[in-house]
Formats: sequence, C-alpha cells, structure tokens
Amino acid sequence: MGSNPERVDFRSSVEMILSNDPDGLFNAANDLTQISKSEAIEVLYLLAIEHGVKEAYLNYGWFLRDINRPKEAMAQFQKALQAGDPQAAFYLGETSLELGKHIDAIKWLRLAGDNPFVSLRLARAYRAVGDELSAVEVLREGCETTPEAAVELIHTTDDLDLDASIKLLEKHLDNGKVEVLIVLADLYSKRGNPQKEIELLRRSVAEGEPNALHNLGFALWNAGQVREGRALLKKAAQQGDKLSPEVLRNIRGKQRHGRRHKPAEGPANDRPQGSYPSAVRPLRIFK
Repeated sequence: MGSNPERVDFRSSVEMILSNDPDGLFNAANDLTQISKSEAIEVLYLLAIEHGVKEAYLNYGWFLRDINRPKEAMAQFQKALQAGDPQAAFYLGETSLELGKHIDAIKWLRLAGDNPFVSLRLARAYRAVGDELSAVEVLREGCETTPEAAVELIHTTDDLDLDASIKLLEKHLDNGKVEVLIVLADLYSKRGNPQKEIELLRRSVAEGEPNALHNLGFALWNAGQVREGRALLKKAAQQGDKLSPEVLRNIRGKQRHGRRHKPAEGPANDRPQGSYPSAVRPLRIFK
C-alpha cells in the first residue's frame, strides 16, 4: 500500500510565517509547488481580511470576479463599501451591469462619485432599461473629461458632427489618451484625409493597439502605398487578425475595398487596447 500524500495546508504555512516561525517559509514553498496560483491568492486575501486589511475586500472581490465568481465578488464589494472604500460603489455598479441587473447598476454607479469610468457604464445601464435621454445626458456630461464617454457619444448619437467629433478626440489625445487613436483615425478617414489617418494609425500600432495593424495596412493600400499595405495586412493575418485574410483576397483581385476594424467602443471589462480599463484597484499598501 502506498502512503497518502500529505495534505497541503498553505493557510497554516502562512500563519506560521505571521507568527514569526521560519519553518512556515519552508512549508509555504513546498505548498506552492502543489496548489494553483488562484488557490494561493484566495488564501492570502482571506488572511489579509482576517488581519484587518480593509483594502483587501475590494481586491478580493476583483479577484473573484476575474475568475468568474461574480456573486461572491458582489459580497466582497459590499463589505468594501461598508469599510469606506471609495471604489466599492463603482465595482458594485460595474458587476451589476455585467450580471444584467441594470436597475442595481444605475443605483451603484450614481453613487460612484467622479470616478472617470462611470459615464460609459451608467449610460449603457440607462439604455438597457430604455432610458435613452438619461444615457445621452450622462455621455454629454462625461465626454469632455472621459475619452470612453466621448467615443460612445460619437458612435451612438448624432450630437456631434464630424468636425466637432474630431476636435473632441484631439483634445483627449493632447491629454495623453492614446486609446482614442484608432477612433480618431477612422474619423479622419471619413473626412477624406488619408495622410492624417495613416499618421494616427502608425502611432496606434506603436502604442500596441491590436486592431491598428490591419487598419493601417488597409489604409495604406487604399492610399496607393500597395507594397507596405500588403505587407502589414499579411503581418496582421499572421498574428491572427480575422479581417486581414479577406482584404488580402480582395487585393489579389485588384479590388481596393474591404472592411476596417470598427473603433473600440469601450468594453464591459475592460481590458485594453482600443478598449477601456476598469477602475484601477490598489495593488500595494504603502506605509
């Protein structure tokens, strides 16, 4: 009969470390070879909470949401709110929106104060319950200070004409908001200024926007810079871009038409590149 493997108890190992027992370091190192990163993170957040670290509620909730446990995340965000965390209301609203609880999302997002990520999510929550007037009002209020609200206003309403839209996004770009580059390039394309479109797309590629490479190749091809345009479209296709193979087939047929990637409208979760991040959570506590 083989012996049963010793049960891993990473929590006990960390508690030994907290009690200044150096054997805990050895035990924890061994434990970490047998448990997943997520298991270790959860243990550490729970211990931080038990030891009175109030900031841990928010981060633990964010972690739970990230591993697809949103209902448990909501409970932690509620505790963060009770502990006075200023970001908690936003996360309650954002997670409620993701769960399809739009009335709750509106309630929490309206309590999130001047968080710059509120406008887009609150507008989408209003639209989900059929309140277009409130949605547009929120976007109007946020468009001057929040790039994702500006993009949403441009994409989903007729509030701004082409020139006003360009002026608004140029202002955000001047303030360092490079996430508007691909959107702004698309507007210059509509204005009939391919040189400016290409300039902005080159910058967007340099900033790491994944859709920009295809759009740049497409714009170069349409502007008559065939060799570079084709090379970039091939590169985009090799990197997994779904539209580039179609455009390359059109190029073989000598047709200068195809599809651009639509400018990013700002996601629910955000995450990056051409999309917009969620509110920044505290990663460290400095004392």
